[in-house]
Amino acid sequence: MEEKFLRKLIKESEHILLDFKATFYDISNKKSKTDFVKDILAFANSTVKECAYILCGIKIDREGNKEIVGIDNKIMIDDANWVQILRSYSSHPINFKMEKYYLQDYDCTLAIIEISNIQHRPIICIKDEGDKLRQGSIYFRNGSSNDIAKDLVTIEKIISNSTRLNPENTVSNDPTYNKYSKFPPPPYYNFLGRDDEINRIYEELIYHHKNYLLSLTGDGGIGKTSIAYKVAYQVKEHIAKGESEFDDVIWISAKDQRIYFDERRQLYQEFSSMEDLYNKILVVFYDKKFIQGLDFPKKEEHVNQALESAKFFLVLDNLEVFSNEELRAIHDFIKNAPLGHKFLLTSRHDLRVQEFIPVQKFDESISKIYISDLIHDLVIKEKMPKIQWEISDNFTAFYSVTNGNPLYIKFFIAQMARNRDIKDILNRRNLEGEKPLKAYCFDSTLSNLNANELLLMYSLAVTENNQLNFYALKYITLIEHSELQRTLESLCSHSMLYKEYQNGQEIYSLNNLLRSYLIEEKRIPGAEYSRLHQKSRKISNYDKDINEKLAFNFGLTNKMNNNECMSYNMILESLDNGEIPNEEHLQAIMTLYPGNYLVSFYKNFTKIKSNNINPYNIYSEINSEFAHIISMNQYDEQIVMSYVWKSALYIMLEKYDDVTKDIDYVMETYETEHKNLLGVLKASALNMLAVEAYRYNRYSKHDQYRENAQSLFQEHFSGFLSKPYFFFLKRYMCFSYNKHNQHMQNNIKKVTDYAPFERDLLLLKNQKL
Repeated sequence: MEEKFLRKLIKESEHILLDFKATFYDISNKKSKTDFVKDILAFANSTVKECAYILCGIKIDREGNKEIVGIDNKIMIDDANWVQILRSYSSHPINFKMEKYYLQDYDCTLAIIEISNIQHRPIICIKDEGDKLRQGSIYFRNGSSNDIAKDLVTIEKIISNSTRLNPENTVSNDPTYNKYSKFPPPPYYNFLGRDDEINRIYEELIYHHKNYLLSLTGDGGIGKTSIAYKVAYQVKEHIAKGESEFDDVIWISAKDQRIYFDERRQLYQEFSSMEDLYNKILVVFYDKKFIQGLDFPKKEEHVNQALESAKFFLVLDNLEVFSNEELRAIHDFIKNAPLGHKFLLTSRHDLRVQEFIPVQKFDESISKIYISDLIHDLVIKEKMPKIQWEISDNFTAFYSVTNGNPLYIKFFIAQMARNRDIKDILNRRNLEGEKPLKAYCFDSTLSNLNANELLLMYSLAVTENNQLNFYALKYITLIEHSELQRTLESLCSHSMLYKEYQNGQEIYSLNNLLRSYLIEEKRIPGAEYSRLHQKSRKISNYDKDINEKLAFNFGLTNKMNNNECMSYNMILESLDNGEIPNEEHLQAIMTLYPGNYLVSFYKNFTKIKSNNINPYNIYSEINSEFAHIISMNQYDEQIVMSYVWKSALYIMLEKYDDVTKDIDYVMETYETEHKNLLGVLKASALNMLAVEAYRYNRYSKHDQYRENAQSLFQEHFSGFLSKPYFFFLKRYMCFSYNKHNQHMQNNIKKVTDYAPFERDLLLLKNQKL
């Protein structure tokens, strides 16, 4: 070491990379040796990417004043001996060196220990020693003193500073999986919210007298591990206080990758087989060397004996990495375990467990607290105000991009801490920088989805606004109704899709990052993309306001949702341009909105005009179809007009009694702007009933029908005539009105001017009732 640099260190105060000792460590003294191990472990786990130094021979008094006292010049500093000592306490070799330096002007010798910044971190203490060293602990330098890493922020900073990685960028240690003890450090910063999920775990698993198995499911990074850890830690505390029926908690993680800030790293998977599972249970009871000497059947036998002797709360974390066959073996092990044990599983995939809890995203209020905590933990002080202001000013957009997922939030704040601009994040310009997160969250999940689940996600991904409701998805995917419901529920439970209510409808949207991943990484097959995009574009072209006059004639003036507009516009187009829609097209239109009565009107109208079908069969179809359709409608005017157009079909079939009954019901039930139309329509039906009665010599009935018709025409005809109904309706109603007056010998001018009226759709043009 150069004397100039040494003198610079001497002038500094103790800090995260510098410590002063009055004397050198004594290898023959147990306490001094333990101090050395703890000091070196703490400096080796430094979260700062610079070398650390311990200067021995400098005394610091209580006021912080330094005195260069030096060490005995005869002390031998032998790196090799200290290296051997460290190897017996540390999980990895530590790079450091020692040397002595004589300061001539002070006439004394200092010992300098330099701890390299090139380490494979975290370095874990692997055995106990007195009160100072604990097996499984990660010591680190916290300011000018040593501390134990108990939170994930610190542990991740330690790991992210690891520079000795293998070519695959693999880290051998996962901070949520501690192979040296049966319980890991916390996998979260500050635990927020999640009261509902925790309460349900207690109610449905821990306190339930029958249930022994429960799973937490959800998107990668949504918080499954954190919730499981929180519950396991609470159980562990209850055990310590003698307030639990369990004897111990065992945590077993199969995690094989992790996001450190904004980098994805592969992990050495500590739990990848049933034998690994047995090893983790046996380490609670036996020495590791003894376990290594057992073959698989013997391990299984010892595990069974161990489970008979004690009750455990076991957490099996990240089971999405296993195949279905491996999961069956794990399920069999759990099912055959002695009574009393409780198993909490976590996975991104459906584990086919009867009792499961879907973990949902953070709401906006919790997200704001979480963001504030992260900025404090991850961002240097100079940048904090700027990042806080930027996120606060763009919170709604930031929340939308991150979907309230804790890991997504942390990922983007880590990128902002590394100078990525928030506009760059929100405008999605630097998508390459998001690949680690997307690969971590979605690769394994996508590989485990079935064909229908993928089809649903692809369908949402190709839409312009990433929003479709149930019937639009049914239209695009053609998935059967009950299977579509089941598949949507499954994807929502894993946070792949989100469901919200708009205008009384369930609207589904795709996780924003997953959507961009599917498109940008071309995960959707080309032919499938084209087909789904074409269908999505097709229905979106019909997502527009309905012509005002057509809307009036069909009772469609209410504010309708997108699906209704699209469905009605599709059938109106067919009615207006003379197309003859095939059965598949009509079914597709009804799929978009099952309450579209114009489809049923069109089908039955064309059947009646063809004269090729038994009228009674048509009558039965009209009854059943309109009964279902009317039950699906939520707007009064649509219901009213569905009865009007149903009545038009009845008149064509000469079912006049049905017309009068329906009109009476509608007029008594609904306040409507079409009351005059209803009155004239009923009067016209009564006219026809009068004709029938006269034909069969029922003169009193005839007179009664005529009087009722007269009353209705007097009350409603002028109001009806002033409205712009279709020429088709105006012509028939006026013809009926004129014939009625002629029969009654009323001295009233014959109506020949039907204005105002709306031109007929091509289907109705030149048709007569």
